[in-house]
Amino acid sequence: MKNRHKIIVLISIIFGVVCVYCTWKFTGEPKPYKGEIVISDALKEETTIEVYRLPKETSEPKKKHNSGGDKYEEIYSDEKVESYPTGVVVIGDTAYEQYTYIEDVAVKYIKTINNAAKKLKGISNVYSLVVPTSIGITLPDNKSDNVNSSSQKDALNEMYNIMSDNVKKVSLYDTMMKHRKEYIYFRTDHHWTQLGAYYAYNAFCQIKGIEPNKISDYEKVSFGDFLGSFYSDTDKLKSLKKDELEVYYPINSKKIILEYTNSEGQTHAGNIIEDGSKYGKGLKYNVFIDSDNPYTIIKNKTLADGSTCVVVKESFGNAFVPYLADHYQRIYVIDYRYWSGSLSEFAKNKSVDDVIIINNISMTRNLYQVGKLALLVEG
Repeated sequence: MKNRHKIIVLISIIFGVVCVYCTWKFTGEPKPYKGEIVISDALKEETTIEVYRLPKETSEPKKKHNSGGDKYEEIYSDEKVESYPTGVVVIGDTAYEQYTYIEDVAVKYIKTINNAAKKLKGISNVYSLVVPTSIGITLPDNKSDNVNSSSQKDALNEMYNIMSDNVKKVSLYDTMMKHRKEYIYFRTDHHWTQLGAYYAYNAFCQIKGIEPNKISDYEKVSFGDFLGSFYSDTDKLKSLKKDELEVYYPINSKKIILEYTNSEGQTHAGNIIEDGSKYGKGLKYNVFIDSDNPYTIIKNKTLADGSTCVVVKESFGNAFVPYLADHYQRIYVIDYRYWSGSLSEFAKNKSVDDVIIINNISMTRNLYQVGKLALLVEG
């Protein structure tokens, strides 16, 4: 009887493990972790909440980091690599988030973009921007073998190889690598700087066939020290060098109005770039388009040509959108993580010229977030 009892207990344990695995595998629900700082409506104070990110070690990386070489400027470091349970690695004064290429999720992401282009054919142009993260661009070349991270160059090539010709591809890997020694990514945060977003805007303009503004055309303002998500992920590691939050105001910023609808359905007036001097050090990335809201409308009162676009994004898109404000009379910003509706119906009803889908590459391995985007496209 005792042996029989042990067998039953063992079978129960195995069954429980399988159930937990299947729940993650097929629902895509990533594990929560605490510590990401967000901003509440019109309240410039730090709040720690539970948020979701993809588990850091879901599969073996396909290939090691593969940046540098004769084509790009090389980066080297004598500092050691320190790893953290949050999936962050630190080299000297800079932190990076490791990236794992997950083929089936990446394929689902690209199929979702292809489906958007198919549904919107004859209605709107569909542009795709997949933004490399800092570990794929600025990681020192001599440290690539010391981090457990996939080649973002190879991952992007594979994704673009299966992307439909109906999608206008804005490839950013070479663009960012050409500027890898510039301040295009934060050291203490997983986002890019607005200078990094500017180079993506340039690449977008080339594909669209319009003339980009020069970086010198913008009013540049510094909002001082910024300590982002990596600072929290490393338990406020003192060796990380503080970032500086620099912004570039649209040329016609005084004639640009913004209105956003928050997750409670309340509508508020905002600014294309808020005054970051009012924000805490951990919140300053939220100055761009009043942070992550389900739905935002931006109007340029100097234009009357009817030009309209929809930007479908997560937080990487926030620093990118202000550059578009000089080129479109009206911009609709949809954060697919929080907005529910049909993208194709929205584009039809609003007579949208361009649908711009922008995501960082880490999102393309997150089945839950890809699923959220797919719901928007399928609607």
